[in-house]
Amino acid sequence: MGKLSFLYLAVDKIAPIVKRMPSIQATRFFTSKTPKQERKKIVLRDEDLIETFVKGSGPGGQCINKRSSCVDLRHIPTGIRVQCQQSRSLADNRGIARKLLREKLDELENGPLSKVAKRAAKIVKQKARRAKRAKEKYGAKSNVNESANNIPEVPSNAAASSSPTA
Repeated sequence: MGKLSFLYLAVDKIAPIVKRMPSIQATRFFTSKTPKQERKKIVLRDEDLIETFVKGSGPGGQCINKRSSCVDLRHIPTGIRVQCQQSRSLADNRGIARKLLREKLDELENGPLSKVAKRAAKIVKQKARRAKRAKEKYGAKSNVNESANNIPEVPSNAAASSSPTA
């Protein structure tokens, strides 16, 4: 059979029709129990963007105030707007603005599967794990200290009456 050995061909005896039988690998593919949700890849197309360059403001002196190094990037289909003035270089600001826009679109499109949401979920999980470990480690010691503090005290009147008076 050669290259097509993974396919089994069966010929009907009644009519000369060739049928393709599904291979074992194909049936394994269709019998998966839970379909995994996948993140959609975000692609920025130039025709969907309006990019303008404006003069910056703030600290930096004449270099910032005189040049148009601040990038204003708008995504037409969603209406999301990003401004970037993190560096004095126009090329750097363009790259950073596109990265920020891609992150915002990822969050909008993918929701809990976005990179930002996954990172936030990971941090929440870490904090919960640390809190649990701290509770296990220090929780027992705090119970011992509380039981030591719960020793009944002798009332001040009883202490005064038991002392001999002369």
